[in-house]
Amino acid sequence: MADTTETTPNGRPPERTAPPGHSLIAHQVHGWCSKCPDVELWEELLAWRQRERARVDDAPFTDRAPEPSPEVTRHG
Repeated sequence: MADTTETTPNGRPPERTAPPGHSLIAHQVHGWCSKCPDVELWEELLAWRQRERARVDDAPFTDRAPEPSPEVTRHG
């Protein structure tokens, strides 16, 4: 599943083939990685977190309980 971003954090177009020494999976998914010029590690980490959050937000399940716990029912 590739992101549809037009540019990378360094303003260059995405490059889906990783140069030697770069992250293959990050290039396949984002089109860039933290080894690319003018891109920092935190930018790659943020991109992975945003991608994972979007994947979880689209999931058919929720993290909410279907009904209040017995403790909440007793104590309000």
